[in-house]
Amino acid sequence: MTRALTLRLDDDDHDRLEREASRLGLRAGTLARVYVRAGLGDDPAAVEAALRRRAGTEALARLAKLREELRTAGHVGVDAVATVNAARGELDERRAG
Repeated sequence: MTRALTLRLDDDDHDRLEREASRLGLRAGTLARVYVRAGLGDDPAAVEAALRRRAGTEALARLAKLREELRTAGHVGVDAVATVNAARGELDERRAG
């Protein structure tokens, strides 16, 4: 069972939470829940590892979706190097943002 909790943040903290959640590919509420768990004694390294695994899994899902879209659009081949470079560029933008 889960229970809801309302958390009030000032504008700056809310914006920071939104930006960090976006950078990690999460919703702000999900990231807030991770932070609460970390603050309640979970190992911060384990929390970070879980976030990275989730981000990696979501990236793989996006690549699979792109591959399927290209296949259904009639593209015969995919330039794997270009796809990886584009994904790396997107990741770099998220980290910088």
